[in-house]
Amino acid sequence: MFQTMTKRIERALYARGYHVPEVRRMAAQQVLFLFGAVPALLLGSAGVDFAAGVVLGTINFLALSRVIQELVYVQKGAVAVQMFSFYGRLALTALAFYLLVVMKGASAVWLLIGFSTVLINILLWGMSQILGKTSKEA
Repeated sequence: MFQTMTKRIERALYARGYHVPEVRRMAAQQVLFLFGAVPALLLGSAGVDFAAGVVLGTINFLALSRVIQELVYVQKGAVAVQMFSFYGRLALTALAFYLLVVMKGASAVWLLIGFSTVLINILLWGMSQILGKTSKEA
């Protein structure tokens, strides 16, 4: 069942332009983190704050991974596109954090813990790459 869900997510991501297999695999894992955060909503305000952090992290991760795989093929203007995308997303994320913490009274700690699922995803991918190597280097 887990593999079926992952394959469905990867097919949906491929249809939305995630054509690089490793990028698509990492994006699918992040979406699984998002689905895994849904039960946290039952834990009250801390769970809602955690889930909101996961949502913000997932949106950022998906946007960044989409831009990065497109920049590989762009020759001119790649730096400008990357800078605009990065700083625009940073500003929107900062605004979302500000609104959640100041206006809603969300816990910054739980938001950041949820946001850090992106780092966990990247670390798990890196560990799988290291452990997946079968040849020894000289």
